[in-house]
Amino acid sequence: MTGDAQDDSWRERSFVASAPQDDSRMDERIMSTNINGSKAIKAVLWDMDGTLFNTKPGIDRAVSETLEIKGFPALEPGVIDNFIGPPIQYGFRDYLGISGEEAAKCADTFRKLYREKGYVELCDPYGGLRETLFKLQDDGLVEGVCTLKKQDMAERIVRRYGLDSVFDSIVGTDALDNIKKHDTIRISCERFGIGADQAVLIGDTCYDSEGAEKAGCLFIGVTYGFGFKTKEDVDEYPNIGTAASPGDVYDLINRYNTENFL
Repeated sequence: MTGDAQDDSWRERSFVASAPQDDSRMDERIMSTNINGSKAIKAVLWDMDGTLFNTKPGIDRAVSETLEIKGFPALEPGVIDNFIGPPIQYGFRDYLGISGEEAAKCADTFRKLYREKGYVELCDPYGGLRETLFKLQDDGLVEGVCTLKKQDMAERIVRRYGLDSVFDSIVGTDALDNIKKHDTIRISCERFGIGADQAVLIGDTCYDSEGAEKAGCLFIGVTYGFGFKTKEDVDEYPNIGTAASPGDVYDLINRYNTENFL
């Protein structure tokens, strides 16, 4: 089996797992939107860690306990922030200087703690997020989550905060980490029945911007998360704007569609 065929297999499995509960609700919003341009933004895709939620408390706990279990010294304050966003095994590999195989074992321990001890729920939505999500929904846009968190963890967080009525798709990665950021975007767009160029990804790291570029969708970088700190950081990558708050995301999308397509 070719690599592409294997990727399609995983995409199909995640596609089913992330399907919304009410297709008619989603289709009605897409059809009723008053945004007519063929290249207008019709779907808003959100990264999870550092974009939708401040997940630092739970990740701090799980990483610290993983280091203790595996016999590694504690990391300097603030270093664990670099674990948030990219696949968790990258953090162990890069900051402990260990092999990919050892990092994968650390990641397995991390995920077990994160899931079973409930650290996954030690997070909070960023201020103004709920209002932004519902305003975008009221404007007729569909919304999805595109994350490198495991599928079950992403769904658990969304349900925990009662946001499952907002998101028409939640796409996380699979057990073998075959699904990459650009795959989550493509899966979501396929689910919505739109082209990637009609979607915008909201994210806080270079992994998000690179995924958006590879998938062929627009990108808005946020500076309130764990990756980008300034507009200059975001401007190192193709983007249609920089947001210092969730409210800024709404304003940027509204301005983009108004200036270009209405």
